[in-house]
Amino acid sequence: MKCLVFSDSHNYKEFMDRAMRLHPDAEVVFFLGDGISDYEDIWYKYTSVKHFAVRGNCDLRMIAMGEHIKKTDNITLSGKKIVFTHGDLYGAKYGTDGLISLAREKDADIVLFGHTHMPYSKYIPAPDDISDDEYPIPRPIYLFNPGSIGYCVSPSYGVLTLGEGEPLFSHGSFA
Repeated sequence: MKCLVFSDSHNYKEFMDRAMRLHPDAEVVFFLGDGISDYEDIWYKYTSVKHFAVRGNCDLRMIAMGEHIKKTDNITLSGKKIVFTHGDLYGAKYGTDGLISLAREKDADIVLFGHTHMPYSKYIPAPDDISDDEYPIPRPIYLFNPGSIGYCVSPSYGVLTLGEGEPLFSHGSFA
């Protein structure tokens, strides 16, 4: 299953539309905030894919596409629990500790986040031991930021491929 991941369009939706046309086989799209009104147009234009969105620190609207848009949400796809958030609530601009804590709290395999405008991908192996039994099933975590699809020097987006085995992550760019 191919998923496209967008974040931080900031009133600029052209590159989201171009990425959608480049990946007609995408089945799922995640929008990670800061441009929810831009993404609403994509949601209505591409009705054959499943859409999941959260709002960012610059999104004033809480209702879009007829739904209440949360700051953080989660879903399980192809057996992988995915938590998606903008990242501002978890200190994404200052490091990944808050995102790792979120993953552990939600027992997630993957955390998708934006906010920094920088593409990022990291694999964190499962800890060897958990001393306080707070997390009964330690598991590896994947952190993934698509970068900014908006008005930056190098607009970028993410591609997440889910299936049997480990997830695959890549970045696309319109530099």
